[in-house]
Amino acid sequence: MTAYGFKVMELYATPPRRDERISFTEPVPDGLLSCVTDTANAVMMQGERDDTRNVYSRISDVQRSNWGLLIKMKGGTFGEPREVFDVDMDDPESPTRPINRNDAVLSDFRTIAIIPPHGAAGILIVETRSRSHLTTQLMRALNYGLQSEGLKLRILRETTDDFAWRNYLDQSDVDIKSIELVQTTQSPDRTRFTEENVKRARLQLDVFDNSPVKRRVAQVLSGMVGTSVRRPQLAGIVGLANFSDDDFDQQKIIFVKDGKERKIEVTTGWPAFTYTIDTDEPLTDSEFAQETRQVAGETLRELNVDFERNYWPRITD
Repeated sequence: MTAYGFKVMELYATPPRRDERISFTEPVPDGLLSCVTDTANAVMMQGERDDTRNVYSRISDVQRSNWGLLIKMKGGTFGEPREVFDVDMDDPESPTRPINRNDAVLSDFRTIAIIPPHGAAGILIVETRSRSHLTTQLMRALNYGLQSEGLKLRILRETTDDFAWRNYLDQSDVDIKSIELVQTTQSPDRTRFTEENVKRARLQLDVFDNSPVKRRVAQVLSGMVGTSVRRPQLAGIVGLANFSDDDFDQQKIIFVKDGKERKIEVTTGWPAFTYTIDTDEPLTDSEFAQETRQVAGETLRELNVDFERNYWPRITD
């Protein structure tokens, strides 16, 4: 079953090889939105083969309306021979069709860019399928076309992800279920669960409802969001004797919302936030736009973008 969702990122523009932001009113006469629209149309259907990631992608459709731009991409992996099998038939004797090494299996991915006619901050809303998305490929395609304009589009996730995690953790129906601590085989002087030569040891600690431990974990996590503090001292928080946080290579917190588990690894920092879409079937363009509209407005406010009532694009299927 494919899990559908989207990520939100801050979008801005700079000159190439420089960091200062450019106002979205530039380049004249029609501003950045028109420039990006023209570029997306110019590179549409020009496929790119990424041999590093074994991904093929191309822009397949562009819609512009109000402050928004809907860009549809087709993309998928290639690089090894495979076979197509009809799982509904579930018959080992049923015929299969070969997928050759250079055949890319393409899926549709949508991105909505909101580029205001003023200021220097917008957003990029990227569709995800399971963990897959085509953000890197889209930015590469657009920036290739924008070279002649002396522009480079850039994205930031820190503000948008901190905002998303803060709202997520503040919801009353989000429940902390467990702490997971993972230890992998390293040097002999490390404190270990066992003296045997094991590949990996995983310790899961389920916490009681309304317990002091659960409250401490919730308080520490809420305090981490939006700060430079990235790794909570989970071993100490849960009162784990004879071990310290340095004895674990991964630290994960397991949440439950609407009966669905979600893990975040906080060892080296907060992961990028993915908004889930409650559907088992692919969405139409207008359905995807509707699902993302509320989050888009909240994120623009967080970025101090003064947007008008009719900023949102009119998306047609």
